[in-house]
Amino acid sequence: MALSDPESPILPPELEREIFETAVIRHPDVILNLFLVSRRVHDWVEYVKYRTILPGGREFDLGVDTRMLCSEVQLLRAIQSKSKPESFFRDRVRHLFAEDMSATEFQILLSACKNIDILAVLTSTFPEIQSALQHEALHPRRLSISISHLIESVPQEAQFHPILTSVTHLDLYDVNHRDDFLDHLALLHALTHLSLWNGSASAAQMSAALSKCRGLEALVDMHGGNPNEIHPTFQDDAPCTADIRFVSISLDDDAYLRDWVVGTQGGIDFWARADAFIAKRRHGDIKPSTRYWIEECDGI
Repeated sequence: MALSDPESPILPPELEREIFETAVIRHPDVILNLFLVSRRVHDWVEYVKYRTILPGGREFDLGVDTRMLCSEVQLLRAIQSKSKPESFFRDRVRHLFAEDMSATEFQILLSACKNIDILAVLTSTFPEIQSALQHEALHPRRLSISISHLIESVPQEAQFHPILTSVTHLDLYDVNHRDDFLDHLALLHALTHLSLWNGSASAAQMSAALSKCRGLEALVDMHGGNPNEIHPTFQDDAPCTADIRFVSISLDDDAYLRDWVVGTQGGIDFWARADAFIAKRRHGDIKPSTRYWIEECDGI
């Protein structure tokens, strides 16, 4: 049947776009061919290319195909070339992992990419980039960061940093926490998932977080190490361990970025594993019922 035939099947644009984007994500080797199909397909494929931005300057064994992932170096070059309209990066960049960027580079990225949904800021230059976080209208849904820096940069008249307004999943890198950090967390009404790195909070602080953060569905005691090893942090009689929302998870430091990338693609990351474990514990599938850490036999 000729394409010009009025009875030829025509797919809705939304479905057509979903088909091509899915093809690129699952089969990155076809990207060059898809670029040549048509202008609209070229734009759709390019949308996927800039969706997830990773640290530049070093290689990562992500365990996923990286041909459809972009580095922050590539993104900066594309933004500064001014070859795309402002809406291009604003609409396309959704996930950013910023690692040891300069304040200038960070400001450029945040100014151009205002619809970031998942953001990780792991940098030693944080004091210099506070202004960028403070002034750019960012509303990520998932955020990995050091909250001590955010608290320090909040004006006295403000209750919490504006970037935290819409955060549902908050992963905190802090080595230790100030006494008032719970007061800030308790004001975050969208917060449902919280991760605190091993040793950064006491059992009392963990229990207080479960009590004060009323919408909290999962509190993760996160620590580096082999995921197949068991590293329970607290004694079984600690108040927080009796709450089924509390779970201890091991994640090798070198695997953290890979886990983050998997999460941006809708895969099973540590947040998803925590939810699965909590569901099993709620339904009585975890033995003994007091166990709050994941074991290999849990199949999670």
